[in-house]
Amino acid sequence: MQDEYVTIRGGTVQVSRMGDGPVPLLLLSGFSTFFPALEYGGLGNELARAFSVLIPSKFGYGNSDVAGLPRDVDRIVEEYREVLSALSLPTPVVLVGHSMGFLEALRWAQKYPGEVSALVGVDPATPELYQTFDLERSIRQMEKLNHPEWKRRLNFRLMASSLLSRYPANLRRKLAPAARRNFACIDWLNESRALPDNVRTISKAGVPASIPTLFLISNGSGTPLSGEEWRRHALEYLNQFTYNRAQLYDLPYDLYRYQTKEVAQTILDFLRQAQSGALKEGTEDETEGEHP
Repeated sequence: MQDEYVTIRGGTVQVSRMGDGPVPLLLLSGFSTFFPALEYGGLGNELARAFSVLIPSKFGYGNSDVAGLPRDVDRIVEEYREVLSALSLPTPVVLVGHSMGFLEALRWAQKYPGEVSALVGVDPATPELYQTFDLERSIRQMEKLNHPEWKRRLNFRLMASSLLSRYPANLRRKLAPAARRNFACIDWLNESRALPDNVRTISKAGVPASIPTLFLISNGSGTPLSGEEWRRHALEYLNQFTYNRAQLYDLPYDLYRYQTKEVAQTILDFLRQAQSGALKEGTEDETEGEHP
């Protein structure tokens, strides 16, 4: 994995790259992921067998700047596009979005359908799903974490061991300063505040139905919903795409961490079919993946 730092409008962002395939594939992270390159790096390495994989860290994530800018989804999409331009990478691209990252992928496909050859939702958050959440309560919780500054730092100190436990033990001390800076930072808060309007924007624009789309769906563990309800929301949204496929896993919300090779192979197989034109309409596959 190679890290590059790209200056775009508003500051500098970290972009982790792997592979040298002819088609760029972007892995877009879920909300409040401290270090996207570490979180999705295992999956990225597997996908790099066929694609040029990029894992961009938005402002307030990874080693990117904390910029304090508006976080409306259209601005975020433009920032991703600026990264591609700065790196002289072509479109169309494949967009793989985890959780809220799928909303950003979806918006990109809505605005610039010619730039997106396929969508992959890894336990994706769909617009309708947010109608079941109390978004205003989530905003208030993030505001309480964000300020005053002394309280934000104290909260991080109290929670640091838990927050960093998902990363390799030998890296935690090195990661701590960036994690402390990112934790509940202004960019996270602005993302929370923008989310209701972002969901409305994406819902109003409709489904980019002609783009081949794959959903990898967990058992709902780690989400606020029951497994049945979590899957129902995803499958109902997916069915609006003309060329769609679903893979269900008996795994939690971060399913890509448990069966990395299997998840990557499912994505690669789907994209190979999409590129060759072998997909048929409504090819939904509800096969269960087993926990190792």
